Amino acid sequence: MLPDIEKSYYKALVALQNDDYVTASGYFKNAENLVAEDDDLRILREATDLLVAVRNEIAELEKSKGNGDR
Repeated sequence: MLPDIEKSYYKALVALQNDDYVTASGYFKNAENLVAEDDDLRILREATDLLVAVRNEIAELEKSKGNGDR
């Protein structure tokens, strides 16, 4: 049986495969100790966090643009 930290890591990878970046980001945070030890995993986590931030910013801009059209 896998430790919880490894389960979180694998769940993050599955979420990435499903283009569910918010969920993947959360699972990467749960696997922080495992991710922190590996440069490649840390880059993957940071890239996922950046993608979530960019998508959130785009959503906010589209929302504010939509409100300005009324």
